[in-house]
Order: sequence, then C-alpha cells, then structure tokens
Amino acid sequence: MNILVILNNGFEELEATGTIDILLRAGYKVTIVAETSTIVSKHDITYSNLKLIDEISFIDYDLLFLPGGGYIPSQKTNEAIKFFYENNKYLAAICSGPTYFGKLGFLRNKNYVCFPALNTDFGGNFIDDYVIYDKPFFTARSVAASFALPFKIVLELSGKTALNNLLKQMEYLDSDILN
Repeated sequence: MNILVILNNGFEELEATGTIDILLRAGYKVTIVAETSTIVSKHDITYSNLKLIDEISFIDYDLLFLPGGGYIPSQKTNEAIKFFYENNKYLAAICSGPTYFGKLGFLRNKNYVCFPALNTDFGGNFIDDYVIYDKPFFTARSVAASFALPFKIVLELSGKTALNNLLKQMEYLDSDILN
C-alpha cells in the first residue's frame, strides 16, 4: 500500500505525525509532500527538506491522506483529491480535512465525520463518531482520532490479523478497537 500525504502550511502536527507513524509501523510505504520544501505547522514548527508535490505522480499511490489544520487546501491539493476520487483510490482525512472532500461535492450520499463545528451540508450523512469509513473515504473527527483513523485504515485495507499485529507491536491495550 502506497500512501501519499500532503502537508500545507498550518497543518495539525499530531494529526499528521501520529497517523503517518502508525501507517509506517503497519508496513505501508508513506510519501510526504508539500508545495514547497519548507512549511510551518499550526503550532509554528518548521518542517524542511520536504519532497515537492510536483516531483511525484498521483497514479503511484493507493491512498491520499490529509491532516487537518487551519489552512485552505491549495490548488495542487484539490487536484490530488479530484484525481484520487475520479480514479477510485482511497481518501483519508481528519478534523477539517474531510470538509475539503465535502466542498468539492464528493461527500454527497456518503457517511462521514469531521470536526463538528466545521460540518455544513455536504449532501451526506454526518455521523457523530471518531472515524467513519464509507468507501473510498476514511474520515475522522478531530485530533483525538489520531490513533483511531490509521487503525481503521489498517483494519479495512489489511484485515484484523494485520491490525492485531500492529496493536501488539505498539503495546496498545484497548481491545475495543476491533469491535
């Protein structure tokens, strides 16, 4: 599984790094890109030496992940979302990230969750939970879902055995995750 992560200035650190770390632990290949080689997160942490979005091809990836934050998606980010959606690839986002799918009209007739205060009528069903999977979308509520989102991705894309192995590796004790 090849996963593409797009970071924009203002992204939420835990939503990005927590999810990325868990997906890497699960054995997925994760590529992190941005429009510039240096960006600044929501809490003013500078990330540098990033791979540029123009250096990759969306076709090489199976899932696009967007962390939330106080940013407005760039034109390149919107192009990526549209490409993944139109090519039946998986899309995952957390907090404000799912609203980017909704604003493009892709959550019509879908179950989803996002940060509740940001929910508007996207034409789908807002579900008050931490993580919702409605193919091809994995959507997550807030920074509090930074573990639940990647766990759900692993469960749905690699199965219960893979998730159990990951949970054991991480010494994660909450048995409710598989219910």
